[in-house]
Amino acid sequence: MDKPSNDAADEELVALIAARQTTLRAIIRSMLPGCADCEDILQETNMILWRKRESFQPGTNFNAWAGTIARLQVLAWLKKNQRRKSVGFDGDLLERIASAASECFDNLNERRDALNVCLHELSDGNRELIEHRYVHKTPLADYARKCGKTEAAVAKILERLRSRLRDCIGRRLSTEPQS
Repeated sequence: MDKPSNDAADEELVALIAARQTTLRAIIRSMLPGCADCEDILQETNMILWRKRESFQPGTNFNAWAGTIARLQVLAWLKKNQRRKSVGFDGDLLERIASAASECFDNLNERRDALNVCLHELSDGNRELIEHRYVHKTPLADYARKCGKTEAAVAKILERLRSRLRDCIGRRLSTEPQS
């Protein structure tokens, strides 16, 4: 039976794996666009991440570790399927594509984290407007009626909020240490 300290580490790893499903899926799809087996490869990647959990060092770059395993799974899938089909794949090219996709998604994750911080700096009312518009997809006219403003006024508020968020994200990203 696992020690209690391992339970906490396992829970943390499960949370990391769950939080990075979109990134892992994107890495796999970037290497195999249009492939019907991407979800199967993702599930296999998840199982390997779990089986190899002891080799992950907390505090190191989980994205790099998980991304490497996902890329290796794609290469294994390609090797296995190349035998069935006479289609050739350039492993180096696929690796470069996957690496670029991984960097792109790391950047998106940093931007998303900065956006979350910036959103919490907004007033409750402004955050509510952003949520209604972009999470619930509430039409401007409906939200304007709800708060007793004109549609043009709500559109102007949203424009200013987007500008504030863009500036805030830019400041946060420029002050974060680059990895």
